[in-house]
Amino acid sequence: MPSEERRAVALAAIRPGIEQFHAAVARTAEEVRGLLAGTGDTADDQTAALGFFARGHVDVERFSAFTRRPARIDEASAAPIRLAQQVMDGLLARGDELFVLALRDGEELGSTVAARLAEIGRVFAAAHVVERAQRGEYREAEHAAWLGRYPLAQWSRSERLLAPGLVVELPGTAFTPASVVPLLDGAMKMVFIVEGDAPAAALARVISPGVFVQQETGEAALERFKAFAGTAVAALMPGDAVAFVHDPAAGETTYERFIALSFPKEIRRRAIGGISVAQQAEDYALLEALAVVPSPTGEAASDPAGKLSAWLLSQADLG
Repeated sequence: MPSEERRAVALAAIRPGIEQFHAAVARTAEEVRGLLAGTGDTADDQTAALGFFARGHVDVERFSAFTRRPARIDEASAAPIRLAQQVMDGLLARGDELFVLALRDGEELGSTVAARLAEIGRVFAAAHVVERAQRGEYREAEHAAWLGRYPLAQWSRSERLLAPGLVVELPGTAFTPASVVPLLDGAMKMVFIVEGDAPAAALARVISPGVFVQQETGEAALERFKAFAGTAVAALMPGDAVAFVHDPAAGETTYERFIALSFPKEIRRRAIGGISVAQQAEDYALLEALAVVPSPTGEAASDPAGKLSAWLLSQADLG
């Protein structure tokens, strides 16, 4: 599947989160415009009152002569609120581009994703600045920095449930999903589009009881991912990777949650980026251990996946 089509599939999978996020931000921005209406005599004040769609179509100076209203907030409070409004409008104007992140070889996945989430979080920071300014509690030395960067660690529970999701395009050599595990909370959804050689069981270490995890090869089908209400991670992988779906809604035990699992017929034994053969073998072993149905004796040695991971481990130079 061409990369443009894979991006379209990935964006469609996180579209509900994007739309929910945009709706909340647009609603808040509209409330801020109403709050600012009549707080000053400048054209900017009146443009804020009119809203985005009137810009360029209305003679603001003439309009302002008829629309003076008593200020709902004082001018000192209006200044930080205007800055917050600019942040909201600027992030809304970026559209889908805000939620697509492209990594180059050599870039670190976890820190790059965290930086983009800190940028998205500026929307929540803007809302906090407005709230404090209204109450007369805004302190520039303490709160102004929020508008430049608001990392996930500072997001509230309700804000994490508004997480819009991300599409991350990256080479397989940079695909280290364990580095984003601390960022998987609330309704966070991430889709990785992986190009070139990649660790074939890379998402194994992301699996946990409440997180939907999916690796796909070939034609992507992310409908279950899209419908899942909670944290979810998916990867569109090269054809020689493991394909599996771990759905927390499918059962109480771990092996029941693996509703699909397909190992590749051939494994090439090579290091990929900073991921050694031994580490890749451990990922296979972990995936097999999680997915195999326990027998009465607790043994799973007859399972083909178990034989595969055992062979990989025997071939790895663990010394």
